[in-house]
Amino acid sequence: MLRLAHVLAALLSIAAVPVAQAQLRTVVGPSVVPLGGQLSITYSNDTNLFFGTESDYLVVRDQNGTVVYSDTTFEQTQTLGPYSAFSLYYNLKNAQGQPLPVGDYEAEVKIGGGDPSTFHPFRIANGVAGLVFEGTANINGPFPGTPSQRNFYLQSPRDAGALYFLLGSFTSSTGFPTCNGTFPLDPDSLFAQTLTPNSVFTNSIGNLNGLGRSKAPKFPLPASPSLVGIQVDAAFAVLDLSKPCPVVRISNVHTVTIFD
Repeated sequence: MLRLAHVLAALLSIAAVPVAQAQLRTVVGPSVVPLGGQLSITYSNDTNLFFGTESDYLVVRDQNGTVVYSDTTFEQTQTLGPYSAFSLYYNLKNAQGQPLPVGDYEAEVKIGGGDPSTFHPFRIANGVAGLVFEGTANINGPFPGTPSQRNFYLQSPRDAGALYFLLGSFTSSTGFPTCNGTFPLDPDSLFAQTLTPNSVFTNSIGNLNGLGRSKAPKFPLPASPSLVGIQVDAAFAVLDLSKPCPVVRISNVHTVTIFD
């Protein structure tokens, strides 16, 4: 409860902005996917109703608009309960099952039931770390009286088993220099708070698995309507504390908007 109180106090220092209501929201990322990683596609049901889906659609195009992958039955059926989410994963391969080269791409995703397609640009890059929040940050949990427990997805395929540290801020306009590049978050009041592990994000420090991935970090939120509309930026660093420069790799920024 004390940790949730700290989250509430920090986030309420920024004025909330009203947002539109929607039945189903789609989050695709990371915006920069590491070579050997995955593109996460998450559908969030941000209502107190059950939401049935029929057929998901994924088309990936390269920077020239050429279709390199197409699957009109990416997921056949799924029922989302109130304030729940589910994720699908694209392993960055073409129609022949070969890995896509580095470069710029666009994912067109569609869920059944007549909803329009949404389009999501992304880049495949070598030797990078990627971050995405799987779904939307919602003040409502899947069960009454419980906080939302949606997770971040961290990827750094070159750093299997390595230490990670996930941090947050309200802005990411300039960042600050490190011994291995610029960490993109601005050192504001929220950043200072997240320097204490697990103060805002749970499991904010830990180890990547054998594939260089982790879904352990979460962003639990108190059920306070005053938080709706606040945006939080997040990024993580891969660390090796035995090296003179402990910063091995720095991820992209992912911006999380809080909904109800």
